[in-house]
Amino acid sequence: MYGNQYMGAKAKRRDALEAQVFDDKRTPAVEVREVLNSLRQIVRSLRVSSRAAEQRVGLSGAQLFVLSCLARQSPCSVNELAARTATDQSSVSVVVSRLVNMGHVRRSKSKTDRRSVDLSLTRSGRALLGSAPEAAQDRLIAALSQLPKAQLKTLSRLLGKVVEVAEVAEQVPSLFFEDSPASLAKGRSRNV
Repeated sequence: MYGNQYMGAKAKRRDALEAQVFDDKRTPAVEVREVLNSLRQIVRSLRVSSRAAEQRVGLSGAQLFVLSCLARQSPCSVNELAARTATDQSSVSVVVSRLVNMGHVRRSKSKTDRRSVDLSLTRSGRALLGSAPEAAQDRLIAALSQLPKAQLKTLSRLLGKVVEVAEVAEQVPSLFFEDSPASLAKGRSRNV
């Protein structure tokens, strides 16, 4: 490549990766298109599900997912809920705060540990779930859970590598289609 001797290590690595990904006509290889199409289908399913939840019950897909996790087992702590939603405590806290403000989730002091707060569904939260569509995240988790452990580990490793190479690893992974704590502080909206 022209000027390659003046390029930094990151640019050289990018050029080497591009040579593997693109064919002679500078179009993405078939495998790249297949991976992108799979990602598009997953993201589209999550987006459509989130819109359906908003239209039907006035909740985002992330809020519906958190309610459905609480319906399966509550009361629970924020940390337990974060583990069930496969996200971090700060991301799930943002969603929980919104649900508390709407009156669908209740915070109360834990009966077993006075330093801890328990989360549980309110009557209105349970009623909403009765008329809400299934959360797409539940379907995605169920599908991932059906993969053999070795394939799931491989998928995790490969997606982690894509995140690293795409240089997006520093972004905090929030719940799908819900504002992250960082974007709320900066005034941004709708993080995917």
